[in-house]
Amino acid sequence: MWAQTYLYPPLAVVVLWVALTAGVMGLNQRGSRTARWGLLFSLPLLALAHWQLVAARHDLSVLGAYRSFAAGMLIWAWHELAFYSGLLSGPWKRDCPSHARGARRLGYALATHLYHELACLVEIILMLVVLSDATNWVGFIVFCLSWALQHSAKLNVLLGVPWLQVDLFPPHLHYLGSFWARRGPSSFFLPSVSVSTLLAGLLWLTAGSLAPAPAAVRLALIASVVTLGALEHWLLLLPARVTNPTRQVVE
Repeated sequence: MWAQTYLYPPLAVVVLWVALTAGVMGLNQRGSRTARWGLLFSLPLLALAHWQLVAARHDLSVLGAYRSFAAGMLIWAWHELAFYSGLLSGPWKRDCPSHARGARRLGYALATHLYHELACLVEIILMLVVLSDATNWVGFIVFCLSWALQHSAKLNVLLGVPWLQVDLFPPHLHYLGSFWARRGPSSFFLPSVSVSTLLAGLLWLTAGSLAPAPAAVRLALIASVVTLGALEHWLLLLPARVTNPTRQVVE
């Protein structure tokens, strides 16, 4: 019972998250053209993920929880690859203008993501339509939480954090580093990291109280995703490290 709630779900989340992240990063490191070919060839996986999401929508078993979770993660990874390949990014694909400050800088940053955001909104609406009668919402929740946690992290690096790791960006994404600010955490950091950390704790406590029911596994999978997101936020407090030659915003 302990392993089913506290070991297998986080292990599954970490393994799949690492594998998908490595896949997305590996394709992008080979250039935007390779990433776009990877996006094309992964369309059958995207279709399979949507099919599994629908097929498992009434499956409240432990297996159904993992099926729905894996489908949600695969769909999110495909959208991430679409963004980082440049196919579904935004109309602005250049460095942040040196004169841009405040709301104008935020506007330029949004313009680098606009098509990605619209695609995610369409995806969410599509999921709501096909899952309108569902009882298993794990995949949908995982997708939405991944989107929300990523937005929170991106807003934090836009406003300023000590830790910057932009050297991992391939050449066609170097312009994104110009929107990152290297300085102390902004006033947004504490509430954002607090919400994600507290939410993760509450989800784990609730999952533990429901064990060994399958509902505990569903909550544990969601809690693991939130925990990873909270950990990513806390890692932004690490000492600054800038090795990319791209201009950084330092204020």
